[in-house]
Parts: sequence; C-alpha cells; structure tokens
Amino acid sequence: MNAIDKLSEKLLPVAAKINNQRHLSSIRDGFIVTMPLIMSASLFILLNAVIFSNEFVAKFIDLSYFSGLAGIVNNGTMGILAILVCYNIGYNLANWYIKSGTITNKGFSPVHAGGVSVAAMFIMMPLTNMVTLVDGTVGEAGGIYLQGFTSSSGLFLAMLASLVGTELFAKLSKMDKLRISMPENVPPAVATSFNALVPEVLVIVFFAIFVFVLDKATGLTVPDVVNTIIQTPLKGFVLSAPGMLFLQFISDLLWVLGMHGSSILSPIKSAPMLEAIQENMTAFELGKDIPNIITEPFIGSFGLLGGGGCILPLIVAIIIVSKRKEQKNVARLGLLPSCFNISEPIMFGLPVVMNPIFMIPCALIPAINLVIAYTATSLGLIGRTVAAAPWITPPVFQAWISTGGNLPAAILAFLLFILDILLFIPFILASNKANRLENV
Repeated sequence: MNAIDKLSEKLLPVAAKINNQRHLSSIRDGFIVTMPLIMSASLFILLNAVIFSNEFVAKFIDLSYFSGLAGIVNNGTMGILAILVCYNIGYNLANWYIKSGTITNKGFSPVHAGGVSVAAMFIMMPLTNMVTLVDGTVGEAGGIYLQGFTSSSGLFLAMLASLVGTELFAKLSKMDKLRISMPENVPPAVATSFNALVPEVLVIVFFAIFVFVLDKATGLTVPDVVNTIIQTPLKGFVLSAPGMLFLQFISDLLWVLGMHGSSILSPIKSAPMLEAIQENMTAFELGKDIPNIITEPFIGSFGLLGGGGCILPLIVAIIIVSKRKEQKNVARLGLLPSCFNISEPIMFGLPVVMNPIFMIPCALIPAINLVIAYTATSLGLIGRTVAAAPWITPPVFQAWISTGGNLPAAILAFLLFILDILLFIPFILASNKANRLENV
C-alpha cells in the first residue's frame, strides 16, 4: 500500500462522518452558495488595485474616479456576507431535519429557520458602537449595526446564531402543545406561519433574555465575550516564535472551518505587529540593526502565499495533477484572485472549508513555511521585513518589497512556493481517489 492509499484510508472515514454531520455540512453548504458574491467582490478589488488606483496606469490615464466602485460592490457582497451565511446555515440545517424525517411539523420550514437565525444574530449585535465620522471625529453612536459584524469578520457570530437558533427552533417545533392548529380552508402559507409562531417567539425571547442578562450582569456584549475567550490566552505570545506559530495555526484552522481567521485574531495581533514593523522601519532608516523578525509583512510574505491557507500553491498543484474536471475549473477561476492573495473563491468554492482532505494541509502548511522563514531569518540568510507591502502584493514580490529589496528573501519565498506545491500534491491525489470511490 503506497502513501496515497494510506492517506486515503485514514481520511475517507473522516470525510464520510463530516459529510453526514448535520452542523458541519450545513456550514459548508452555507458558504458555497455565497461564491458568486465573493467572486464579484474579488473582481472589483483586483480592478481597483491593478487599474483604478495603480500609479503606473495613472501616468497614461487617470481612472481614480472609478476607485469607489470597489467599495460599493464590497458593501453589497462581502459587507453582508455574515448575514447571508447565517440565513443559509439555518436554512440548510432545517432542511436536513426535514429530509431526514426527524421533524414533520409543517411549521418548521427552512425559510423560517433562516429568518429566525438572522434575527438571533442581530439580537446579539450591540447597537451602541464607537464610530469614526467622515471628518475623522471618533464618537459613540446608537442605533448602528457595524459592518464588522455583518461582513466576513462577523462569521463566528453568524454561525453561533444560526446553529443555536435553529437547534432551539427544531426542539420547540417537536412539541405538539406549541402548535396553533388552523382550519383546513386557511392558505398553507398562513397555516405554516401560525404553526411556527410560538417556537419562533420562544427562540427570540431566549436570545433577548440572554443578551439582556449578560449586559446587566457584566456590561459585556456577546461579541465582547467571544473576543475575550479567544484573545486572553494568546496576548503574551504574539511576537514570540511559539506565539506566531500558534496564532497562525489558529488563524488557518478558523479559515478551514469557515471563519475569517485573520479578522477574528486581528484585535490581538494588530497593535503589537504594527509597533514591531514601525520599529524595523525606523531602525532601517537610521542604518541600525533591525530588531524584530516577526511582523505582519513577515507572516504575509512567507506564510500566506496566495492568501490564508497558502491557496495559490494549492491551485497550481490542482492544475498540474488533479484529474477532476470540476476541481480544475474552480482552480482556474480562483487563480487570478489568489495571485493577489484573495483566497475566498477557493476557500468557499472548491471548497477547502469543511473539506476533510484539504483542511489538513491548509491548516498546517503556512506554519511550516513560517518555521523555515523564521529559521532562515534568525541565521541571517535573508533580510528582515522593513516595509509594509500592500496585502494584495503577489507572493515572492511581497517578500522582496517587505524586506527592502532583499533578493535572498524573494528566493526563499519562491522556494517555499515550490515546496508547498509538493506538499499539496498527495492530498489532491487522495481527493481524486476519494471521488472515484464515491462514484463507484
């Protein structure tokens, strides 16, 4: 038995369990539906970076007037991604209960489950937030839902609301005493709504009481609690080698579970990372020794080749060795965005999210890259990062720019890219074999 057969033998049982697990499959399918919107946002981000706001293009023709298009498209796509995913997960989970015959109550419908999930999500969002006005003034405002909760940054809250909300809705819908019987001549849509009335109201009341008690008892919001639970154990590690690897692994693990790992961990990493790169830039300008190895540009240059999970090497590996036509089609579709570190089309379209075969390498390979890069930097084989290159800067070029034109750093980024392709290949072959066995 070769290595691929052994890998397939280990992963196939896991894949079967995940495919049949109602919560995980609901999350996975909830993301796939959003792919067209994600592709739309990716397209305009690229147009803005490569054409509309590009200084080289501006020398010939000024297209900066159209740069606002990217923001408009982003507001209607990525800006509401968490809302759409919340509805989709609730819809899919309810659909599983209905198709499996677990719930026969006609009032329990996917549409109602999706609606109550979104309602629960908004109930858990704080309505009083710190906002920045157009003139730069910072102040507290009420009656405002922040896009940080409705966009990809709010996916964890969306998943929590949809899973808990739909499960409560399902359990309450099984209770015959909570049903409101309607005469037979009542239209089906009306009868369904009345059958769902009491269970839905109770779900809303549950979330409202929870948020109210949490606020009065602690002064915290649900997002505050979530951030505290995630942030507290990690703060001391941010700028250490173990901390960097731990944070990167958690970030990529969250990614492959369908959450925006970078955004979720951003409150922990942003301040120390910004200070670290600022110290490096100041030292570089003064001609002094560069103090810090770990910075945000360092992680982006070596640990995020093509976006979270090192997606670009995965795409290239799929194009080279995969025999599955649908995989290659998705890979080609996501190739251009991934060249600019936009990984969502592949993350949610292939998908990598909730895919037991691709989850493993995408969660581990970035950490492997960072260990190699950290070791090389510590030994003085490559330069340290002294500039904050834009996150959309393509791999290899990003390493060259971030290190102030250090050629060995660019060469290492290229070698890591090749290594990542080789590391992805066994998993792609295992995926091909799993697909053949499923279709037998």
